Amino acid sequence: MRGFKPLYLFCILFLLGGSASAQFYFGKNKVQYTRFEWRVLKTEHFEVYFYAAEEELAQIGARLAEEAYLDLRQKFNHEIEKSVPFIIYSSPHYFEQTNVIPSILPENVAGFTEFIKGRMVIPFDGSYAAFADVIKHELVHVFTYEKLTYNHAKNRKLDYSPLPLWFSEGIAEFWSKEWDSQADMILRDLVVSGQLVPLSNMFAIYGTFLMYKEGESFCHFAAQTYGEEKLTQLFEYYWKGKDFSRVVQQVFHKSLEQLDKEWQLFLKQKYFPDLEERQFLSNSARQLTREGFNVSPVVVQVTKKGKLEERIVFKSNRRGYSTISQIPLSGEKGKPTTLIKGERSPAFESLHLFKSKVSANSKGEVAFTSKNQERDFLYIYDTRSEKIVRSFQFDGLVGITSPAWSPDGQEICFAGIHKGGFSDLYTFDINSQKLVQLTDDIYQEKDPAWGPDDKEIVFSSDRGDGGQKGHLNLYKVDLETKRIEQLTFGPYQDLSPVWSKTGDYLVFSSNRDETFNLYRLDSDGQLHQLTHFLTGCFDPQFTTDGGKLVFSGFENYSFHIYSLSLDSAKAEEVPFAKTESKPNWQPQGLLLPSTSQGSLKYQNRYSFDIAQSAIAYDAYFGVGGGFQAAMSDMLGDHQYTLLLSNSAETKDDFLKSFNVAVTYTNRTKRLNHGYGVYHFYERYFDEINGDYNERQYGGAVFASYPFSKFQRLETSFFLRRSERNWLYAPYDRSALLASNYISWVKDNSLWEQTGPLEGTRLNLTFGLTYSLDEMRSFNRIVSADVRQYFRLGNYSSFATRLFGYSSDGPEPQRLYLGGSWSLRGFDRKAFLGRHLALANAELRFPLINDLFVDFPLGKLGFQAIRGAVFVDAGKAWEKELGRLYGSLGFGARVSLGYFTVLRFDWAWTTNFHKINSGPNFDFFFGWNF
Repeated sequence: MRGFKPLYLFCILFLLGGSASAQFYFGKNKVQYTRFEWRVLKTEHFEVYFYAAEEELAQIGARLAEEAYLDLRQKFNHEIEKSVPFIIYSSPHYFEQTNVIPSILPENVAGFTEFIKGRMVIPFDGSYAAFADVIKHELVHVFTYEKLTYNHAKNRKLDYSPLPLWFSEGIAEFWSKEWDSQADMILRDLVVSGQLVPLSNMFAIYGTFLMYKEGESFCHFAAQTYGEEKLTQLFEYYWKGKDFSRVVQQVFHKSLEQLDKEWQLFLKQKYFPDLEERQFLSNSARQLTREGFNVSPVVVQVTKKGKLEERIVFKSNRRGYSTISQIPLSGEKGKPTTLIKGERSPAFESLHLFKSKVSANSKGEVAFTSKNQERDFLYIYDTRSEKIVRSFQFDGLVGITSPAWSPDGQEICFAGIHKGGFSDLYTFDINSQKLVQLTDDIYQEKDPAWGPDDKEIVFSSDRGDGGQKGHLNLYKVDLETKRIEQLTFGPYQDLSPVWSKTGDYLVFSSNRDETFNLYRLDSDGQLHQLTHFLTGCFDPQFTTDGGKLVFSGFENYSFHIYSLSLDSAKAEEVPFAKTESKPNWQPQGLLLPSTSQGSLKYQNRYSFDIAQSAIAYDAYFGVGGGFQAAMSDMLGDHQYTLLLSNSAETKDDFLKSFNVAVTYTNRTKRLNHGYGVYHFYERYFDEINGDYNERQYGGAVFASYPFSKFQRLETSFFLRRSERNWLYAPYDRSALLASNYISWVKDNSLWEQTGPLEGTRLNLTFGLTYSLDEMRSFNRIVSADVRQYFRLGNYSSFATRLFGYSSDGPEPQRLYLGGSWSLRGFDRKAFLGRHLALANAELRFPLINDLFVDFPLGKLGFQAIRGAVFVDAGKAWEKELGRLYGSLGFGARVSLGYFTVLRFDWAWTTNFHKINSGPNFDFFFGWNF
């Protein structure tokens, strides 16, 4: 690598990198499986972007957004001047393909607000109530940004410190939805277990679901104690303070620290009395799992070595990746064993840890769903042969959740989500492969369970009174007539029904006592509460003999699998009466808002994503500067980028020293592609040939094709004129060069805060540059980078890397070797060559998970302080093999949040004849290899 040349090479690659979100050396892929034909629905305050299959959903979303706007306009005392862009996806699977932001979206992201263009991007997951809540949540973010920006500009304040994330997300939760049983469950658990995170330490749970709920809880406390108008005043007067804590002091006339203590006392007074009437899960039921989150248990019988054994199959993420695992019901054989590994291959890209359940039949066959490419597949796993025996996909269905076997093991019922976003119940005959649709409506259907006679199916749905507010009751559908009958009533969430072995009653989970417990519904309509747990229990299933229940329970901020004897369950009758079923509610968005102008075909309109200048300094070349900009359309499918700088040292060189690169990237299809033109003129330094000036100008085309989330093929082609003038040599060189590069990239690695922890990363690259003037090869490169991570524990692993590189031809491309990311203990440019070989082995282990340091101005926290012991070996050479060098040592890694990692290494270098007596110290910023 030579002088400033890497900077411009990086700029080219950065501009070309827009072809895919993963277009870096490694990285997973965001795959655009479907090309959507977008339309725009304009309302009074919104521009709603949708595609044809979700037109009905777009109209519902438009009405919900307008209703939320009217409420938030009053709360913020503010009017947004421009229409708010609102992009809707009818499925989380489609939402994951969005180009609005380049990063890969985790499955648990329910929506986001992008502030450069002010876009709200939200998927529909089948629930009308959840859709309404997320719309309002994201609109709170839009109002927050607009309100603070307006007030600061009005009062001539140039800038303001951002709101702490716990408050901005907490207020968005508070103003978008009612406090619910899930939030109660989490806060009650934190308070009684002593794990509540104070506001002063909120950075320790930055960005987590727990942070959202604690922030929401504080807003409820502030509104109940001091009045909701105080929260409004925080936004109104934010321009007066330098930071959030000072504004809090001005509004509440109390410090944030004092409010923090009051909030904690408020929660203790609320939840401690529950200890008298409720029981701890761990004291009343038998805990069968210990690590991670474990949910959706099902009991199977397996014959091993002639012995019949009862096992529990369940979903888990005990090591980061989601899995389907099993454990003996007796719990005598220790740790669970893994049946299906999720998030490492295209077939099992996502096992939907919390969104879908598993089911088993009497033959020991387990049915489950997983995201495979763009849609969900239904899989059958045989616990006897320990392999997948069948898999199915269904045209028109994007999502499949909670499959349930019929008693005879011949059919499966599930909730299917079609392209328009709504969910319906289906039955599927495994042998005839006949698919039958049982419902056809806009309501959410989930958790189906077959009746003992194979003639009816019980399920949970929001079709009843209050369903638009998120209430779920139990219903049963007659398979012959498709007539639906309501079984439970009231403003509750009745979930996961299961029939007893005798078929004379149902057990289900419900929040009828303000937290989720288990209930029994008898065939005569009598209702009994079976458990009185402090936190919550879900997904009940009977053991084979019907004498026990296994279920997932929440305690100590974790989900685990528990078993409970029905003899020990203290059933208490609950007043319950069937009420007359009211007509199903209808969402109000089916009619367009009166202010709507109708929908129009989407047209590309471009605006800037970034426009900024930059200055760089080099001790040898001096100061340099430039300008970079990027613009894209509203959906992020089309992007233009620009890089502009000037490297002139005298005014005579000004015109010829412009450096400019312009590229276009198209991300509408699975094959991301683009093209660009560039001109660079710069002075460089080559350690082999010395200083020279080089002008390069030409064009490029590039493409990236992802086979899945984990593998892709990349290629690029450059056609350029290269003119070199050596400052201290008597010759120049001009050449018309054509370069083609192709790479195969694989990445299924799992990361923790300092770098990869498990999985594989692979990059194989071949490149050829040909001189069209002389019709001969100019240079060739071949490189292979293989990295494997072997998991040893929750935060420990053994990491290996093998890297090889070779380049030949009249002007080979040489690489440096040395420094913290390659051969530790040596200088960053210690070795240079056209051929390079490197091997690294590193044992990574945790030192300190959380470290808090008090300073006069506040508390500083560090998360994920890790240790490392390593051995490196490598060489760089020209024509003859050079000497092999190496190093061994130890180091520490300190996570600095989402941005980077602080690295310290002490390395003893060696030429494999002797080891240097003292260690060399490396200080660097960057993630582990």
